[in-house]
Amino acid sequence: MFNLDPFSRGVAISEILLLLAFAALVGYLLARLLTNGRIHNVRAQIAEQEAALAECQRNRSATARAHSPLLTPKPVGEKGVTGEDATLRKIAFRASELNFNRIGYATLNEADDLKEIVGVGPFFERQLNTLGIYSFRQLANFTTEDVEKLSDIIEFFPDRIEREDWVGQSKKLYMTKYGRPVQ
Repeated sequence: MFNLDPFSRGVAISEILLLLAFAALVGYLLARLLTNGRIHNVRAQIAEQEAALAECQRNRSATARAHSPLLTPKPVGEKGVTGEDATLRKIAFRASELNFNRIGYATLNEADDLKEIVGVGPFFERQLNTLGIYSFRQLANFTTEDVEKLSDIIEFFPDRIEREDWVGQSKKLYMTKYGRPVQ
C-alpha cells in the first residue's frame, strides 16, 4: 500500500519538510520568549523612569524652596533684605500653583530675555524667574487660567497680561529667535 522505504524520494522530502517546520516552530517560540523578556524589562525600566520623573516634579518646588537664598526666612528690614526680596519670597512660595506639566519646564541656562515682551520690565522678569518661568516657550503655552493665576500670584493688574498679549508676543518672539513655532 504505502511505500515507507526511508530511502525513497517522497519519504525523504516529507521528512525534510517536517524537520524544517519543526525547526521553524522552535525558532519562533524561542524568539518570542527572548523578545517578551526584553520587552518586559524595557517596560519595567520605562515605568521606573516615569515614576522617578513624577517624583522629581512633585519635589521640584520643595527642593527649590529649600535651596533658594530668596526663600531663606529673613524679616523685612534686616540688613540686605529689601521689599523686592520680600515680594520675590512671597511669590516663590506659590510657584507650585502653576501647571508646569502643561506650560513646560525651563532653567536659567535656557532663559530668554523676557524683557523683550512689551510690559515686562526687569522686576517682572525677576518675578517670573522666581516662579520658574524663564522662556518665551513657557509663556506661549499659557492658557487663560494660567494668565489669571499668574496675575493673582504676582499681584499684577487684572487683564494687563491679556491686554498686552504676553502670550501672543511670546509666540512671535519664540518664532523669531528659534525659527519654528512653539510646540
